[in-house]
Amino acid sequence: MSRRDEDDLLRQLHELPSEEPERELAARVQRRAHAALESSHAPPWRTAAAQTWTRVALPAALTVTVVGYLSWAIGAANALYR
Repeated sequence: MSRRDEDDLLRQLHELPSEEPERELAARVQRRAHAALESSHAPPWRTAAAQTWTRVALPAALTVTVVGYLSWAIGAANALYR
């Protein structure tokens, strides 16, 4: 794509009419944004707990669950072949 083609494409893009989102969607997005903003000003212990959960505890719990299921599935498959 040449520079001129890109410029024409951008010009056409800017000419497209803008569309406003539905009121319910806009309100839901605004509520989520406000909740995210408020949670960013949470006490330090709450922020640390949330980070620990999302970065350590949740992945560890999922790993344990997957490994447990795989060991059970392999044991069940072995039992079928015996």
